[in-house]
Amino acid sequence: MRAALVLLIAGFLPGSGTAKPARIVSMNVCADQLLLLLADRDKIASLSFLATDISTSMMTEEAVGLPQNHGRSEEILPLEPDLILAGEYTARPTVYLLRKLGFEVIDLPVAHSLDDIRANIRTVADAVGETARGEAMIAAFDRKLPKPEDTGYRPLAALYWANGFTSGVGTLASAVVEAAGFRNLGTEIGVRGIGQVPLETLISARPDILIVNEPVEAPAMATQKFRHPALQTAFLDQERLVLPPNLWVCGTPDIADAVAALHETRDAILSSTLANAE
Repeated sequence: MRAALVLLIAGFLPGSGTAKPARIVSMNVCADQLLLLLADRDKIASLSFLATDISTSMMTEEAVGLPQNHGRSEEILPLEPDLILAGEYTARPTVYLLRKLGFEVIDLPVAHSLDDIRANIRTVADAVGETARGEAMIAAFDRKLPKPEDTGYRPLAALYWANGFTSGVGTLASAVVEAAGFRNLGTEIGVRGIGQVPLETLISARPDILIVNEPVEAPAMATQKFRHPALQTAFLDQERLVLPPNLWVCGTPDIADAVAALHETRDAILSSTLANAE
């Protein structure tokens, strides 16, 4: 009897690994994806309504069939979750209420760097009782990343989004570009976070590569600059890379694939530059 009681208590001790949450709710699209990667599917009670939105999530197919919520307390309370994942800006009134009612709510900060991605993976993995799975995921993430090199020359990349916006200091997109061996135009012209770059500045900077989001099917004024004659002419013979917009929304392990792909492009640019110099 005593041995059984010891085992029962041990099962609920932090880190014991036997009392994993069984009804997990995510209210945030970035938490959705880490939860899908780290927890068993039958432990997921609900994901955010953006989990199946291809413009924001890289794991829409995996999310199909799971219940969804819009971050409202009346949706979440009936689920009786034993763990709730939210983002630092997610439905703050709901998060406040859930905490007041005694529910465990973990806020995931926005990932601005590769280290932030690792930290968020560890946070979710520990919370769902899958610490070893999280460490294995981080190890796989790191193996995909190119090793730091000192080539003496880092090509210039320009990130160019709808409405002429770019990503600068303190953004995940800039961290990805720099990890791949590029300099980021947004950082070099002093953009902090997200900011607009004039078309004249973009063209006069003569970046080695222009990185843009996949065009949306519906016409929009926000994307008209992509068709500007000056832009088309200036980058006629320049490298252009089109990436899906959902790649930059969240810090997930998929970021490592983006870094690796960009690094291959950077190597091709370096080879071309060296060949032209000979």
